[in-house]
Amino acid sequence: MEHVLPNDEAFYGKTFMDLSMDQGKVSRKVFESCVFESCDFTEAFFDACTFKDCQFRQCKLTAMNVRNSKFSDVKFYESRVLGVDWTKAYWRGLELGEPLFFKECLVNASSFYGLKLSGVVFEDCRAHDVDFREARISRARFTGTDLTNSLFVNTNLTGADFNGATNYDIDVKKNTIKNAIFCRYEAVSLLTSLGIKLV
Repeated sequence: MEHVLPNDEAFYGKTFMDLSMDQGKVSRKVFESCVFESCDFTEAFFDACTFKDCQFRQCKLTAMNVRNSKFSDVKFYESRVLGVDWTKAYWRGLELGEPLFFKECLVNASSFYGLKLSGVVFEDCRAHDVDFREARISRARFTGTDLTNSLFVNTNLTGADFNGATNYDIDVKKNTIKNAIFCRYEAVSLLTSLGIKLV
């Protein structure tokens, strides 16, 4: 277990606990099958790094910069992943399983604008003010997630699962929602975009 990040260029199967890299910069490092526990990466700058099959548990990742970094099968649990612009990461040419998985995380004010992230998962998260416009996130899972003020415009949500999701505002005329799953009580909100009044 490491408390400071060594100078190695690549890390395989390592566990990092209590790393504090608040506003630190990490360049061109590879992390594969690594676990980060209770680490502080607030406003950290990951420049051209690779994360594959990694887990972040109870970490602070608020406003981290992910410029040109690659993420594949990366999972976040009970972490603060607030205000992250995921559009700055490097997504081209990646063979993705589940590109990103968030469980019981805060992901408010983040941007996925225009990204192709089929199968992305937000499970029991708080995702207020998140930008999903123009994204292709078919088969995405939003189960149990609060989507207050999040933006969906020209978003491909084919086969997405919104069961148990709350406070979403999705215009059925401006988004693709074929085969998407909605809880029947929450789905009433979809009708407002059609100008239908329920009595």
